Amino acid sequence: MAKLRITDYLTELKTEAAGLRSACGPEVLGRVAPSRPDSTVADILLELAREYRWAVQAVFTRPTEDEDLPEPPPVRAEGAAVLDVFDQALAAVLDAVEARGPESPAWTWAPVEWHAEFWHRRVAVATGLARWDVQMAVGATAPVPAALASETITEVFEAFLPVGARRGAHPETSGLVQLFAQDADATWFVRLRDGRVALLDHPDSRTELQARAAGSASDIALALWGRLPFGICDVAGDERLLQALRVE
Repeated sequence: MAKLRITDYLTELKTEAAGLRSACGPEVLGRVAPSRPDSTVADILLELAREYRWAVQAVFTRPTEDEDLPEPPPVRAEGAAVLDVFDQALAAVLDAVEARGPESPAWTWAPVEWHAEFWHRRVAVATGLARWDVQMAVGATAPVPAALASETITEVFEAFLPVGARRGAHPETSGLVQLFAQDADATWFVRLRDGRVALLDHPDSRTELQARAAGSASDIALALWGRLPFGICDVAGDERLLQALRVE
């Protein structure tokens, strides 16, 4: 399992948001992000603004098992107004993260403890990925910081894969996979069985690995999210198992 854990998501969020915002001016809003060829910079900002709005609602919503908190509707804006809408949503989520401590009760959509920490991590991770996408669109990328990238990887296994947010169907995929983030000194062992995925603390020492990917935490995180091919990492074994871990 990962050794790096972030305790101050607010700082990570502010840092990634500053990097994102510095790459965004009115002149780049129409550019397409190569990592997301169906999205412009404006699309990415508006999508992130919706995520921020959902997070603000959720951290102030006491969780109940009988009622879900629906996603906010798509955020609409055009031209330079996109930046204003994004800035307003960012200010609101920064205030919410600062106001609601990580242990505060909060509704979540994932099978994790219903605490505000889930949303603290969610918005920091989403912002880091968006920052990378937008920088790709303007030709000035920097990797996701190792600690945040480690959290991005862990979130895939704790939240997204358990609710079925997978890229494609892999009903017959089975095997043991190791992901090793060299710069974070962090390892994830993942078992796939009949298409299901389980994150393991310690695999059975008698069980052989069927696939392994080693590289920076950023490269592994971006590969899991479909921004980069797993080939950017040092890959051994059955790469189909790695493809079965990618999320939408």
